[in-house]
Amino acid sequence: MALKKYQEKSVEELKEYLQTLNKFGPKHAFISATGNAYKDQFFGDVPFVCVKIPTGGGKTFVACHSVRETIDTTLKDKMDKGIVLWFTPSDAIKSQTLKKFKDRNDFHRKALDDYFDNSVKIFSNEEALRIRKDDVENNICIIVSSLDAFRKEKKIQRKYKVYKENGGLMEHFQQIGDASKLEKDKEGTVINSLANVIRLHKPLIVVDEGHRTKTKLSIDFLKDLNPSFIIEYTATPRPGSNVLVEIHSSELKEEKMVKLPIILESASQWHEAVRRGAVKRKDLEKTAKKEKVEYIRPIALLQAQQEKESKNKVTVDDLKKFLIEEMKVPEEQIAIKTSTRNDIAGVDLLSKDCKIRYIITVSALAEGWDCPFAYVLISVANIGSKISVEQIIGRVLRLPYVKEKKQEELNQAFVFASARNFNEAASFIIQGLEDNGFSKYDVISVDSKSRKYEFDVSRAVKEDLKIPLIALNGEPLEFGDLIGPKFYLSKNSAKFDFQTHYDNDGRIKIDLKGDDWTKERQTTLKISYKDKNFSKRELVLWLDRKLRFPMIDKKDKMKFIQNAVKYQLETYTLSELSVNRFVFRDCLERVIENILVDHAKKQFDVLAKNGKITLKVFEKFPTTITLRGKIGEKFKKNYYEELDKVNSEELQFLQHLDSENLPNIKFWVRNREKKDPFYIQGWKRNRFYPDFVAVTKKGNVVALEWKGADRVSTEDTQYKVEIAKEWEKLGKDKVHFSLAHNKNKQEVLNELLAL
Repeated sequence: MALKKYQEKSVEELKEYLQTLNKFGPKHAFISATGNAYKDQFFGDVPFVCVKIPTGGGKTFVACHSVRETIDTTLKDKMDKGIVLWFTPSDAIKSQTLKKFKDRNDFHRKALDDYFDNSVKIFSNEEALRIRKDDVENNICIIVSSLDAFRKEKKIQRKYKVYKENGGLMEHFQQIGDASKLEKDKEGTVINSLANVIRLHKPLIVVDEGHRTKTKLSIDFLKDLNPSFIIEYTATPRPGSNVLVEIHSSELKEEKMVKLPIILESASQWHEAVRRGAVKRKDLEKTAKKEKVEYIRPIALLQAQQEKESKNKVTVDDLKKFLIEEMKVPEEQIAIKTSTRNDIAGVDLLSKDCKIRYIITVSALAEGWDCPFAYVLISVANIGSKISVEQIIGRVLRLPYVKEKKQEELNQAFVFASARNFNEAASFIIQGLEDNGFSKYDVISVDSKSRKYEFDVSRAVKEDLKIPLIALNGEPLEFGDLIGPKFYLSKNSAKFDFQTHYDNDGRIKIDLKGDDWTKERQTTLKISYKDKNFSKRELVLWLDRKLRFPMIDKKDKMKFIQNAVKYQLETYTLSELSVNRFVFRDCLERVIENILVDHAKKQFDVLAKNGKITLKVFEKFPTTITLRGKIGEKFKKNYYEELDKVNSEELQFLQHLDSENLPNIKFWVRNREKKDPFYIQGWKRNRFYPDFVAVTKKGNVVALEWKGADRVSTEDTQYKVEIAKEWEKLGKDKVHFSLAHNKNKQEVLNELLAL
């Protein structure tokens, strides 16, 4: 299963951070990536970052890919082995996660298996009490546990088996060397516990719903486990989190993941809220029958109140009785899901044979449950003591089949709340949304005439905007076109200088013991390499898997790798290459990339000289787009009604672009990376999306790239300028490009004035 665009963005931003982290450390890497201060009061030098994704955004899938990148980039000295400690907020989520990870046909597990060559083992924290040394030395071992299983309170520590002496784990502690981070008993002897096994291997810690670790106790127990990296995923980061990536609800909507906007209707009496909700569910079912391709049976979730002594409570039984007697709903269509009763256990709610259309709960659907057919939420929260909807509201947000529906109402969710007025209902619904990573703009009143989603904006200019792309043979140029079918990587020299990372640094010892050899290093996991991992063929196959160049024939790539290994074996032993395989991989990747870029550049120049590379219009900018957020400022010449978020420097530049000082500017548009149809393809793999495009009254098209002072002279910026000038040259004075920054801003504006 492929990543959605916002999921891919999350992984890419993490990868960029990890690459910078390797050079400058967690603090400066974070500041460079986000521009925000880094909070190191909890974990000191241990990298600690947060990825914010709203409910329904696939946090677990993103986390699986992030594990791959983190181990591959920053924790490469673990050699694709060791422990990942995966914390969930509850036992329900723990069971759900274990089910996904243990199913080799599940896309979460496949994402891990594909990358780690099926050397992945999954354990619950209970199963990990029997984890073998061989498991850790030859696999990525993911231990899935609830937070509560590891919370360390001295008074009740005896309850937690992870900290107890466990003779079955004794083999892990043979010849351990430095034991300073391990817990010891009163006599100073290392305890043979699961917690100590984890500490020994400096785990990567993944925290699902990271905001649950609010207390100092929660923070301390994570730090106590001697982590090498901590990454949390949550819809609502806590104040102490280092938010590296922030995904907005509108990005989920744009990818057809969620139903938005939420249409809210309030009624002062709970009976009326239930009646209206039931009627809406029935209408939606009629509408769903118009969707000929997909089967959808809209379900209403009814949130009752907890049964207490007060007679004013609206209980589960009250709601069921009202549905049957007043709304004439057949009993077979009603299910109850509470802490004591579960009518939907083992039921496939998506099946055409399922009769269920109403599910009554209190808060049992808060987590560990998912059904995209849930369209209507009916809450009676304001009668008696208030019940929070902060968790249950997320149950109605997922869009069936992750695909936009032709019938607009089937792209929306509906909430009916018993409240004195709309504002009262909206206040706690909005709170529930925000607790799921959504925005107050995601909910609108049923009385709203347009029912338009707040972040969907239309173009403000009637004229179609079409910007030519670099084309080859009448089609958009792709990097693979410049490589071509006749390119052979293996014909290029595979000889290059390679410095081993661990040799002569005084921190490593390689020792042959029988049929095994081990490496010891203070700062990382100790790994034992078996014969199967200690061959030239295994090293070549491993490099082939790790080096992903889809434009190169696999046999050709393998031959080049074999040539590279053969050359390095003239200098290094196979054991040295194997233990330094990640460093070797990185060098090899750079060598191949440079060969491809050199070849692509030559091809580009030849094709351009022969007139084969031209400019051609393919797509126009869409009439409606979905913004990530709004800045609140209105512009006269913006192509769209609203502007998506930009940084402060970009905003100041746009204010100049929009001003009366440039009367020749007809309109301008923000060009969104990987979303809008304009990009410049050159002789490197990645496409270049200039930040803005301006169109003058004379018909000139000007692509504008804004750069902060620290990025004006980078290699990446120089390349972008070079390919943009090629695009400009092909445009024959009709298209233009400028790189703008604070030092040349006025010069660029003056150039624009002349076009």
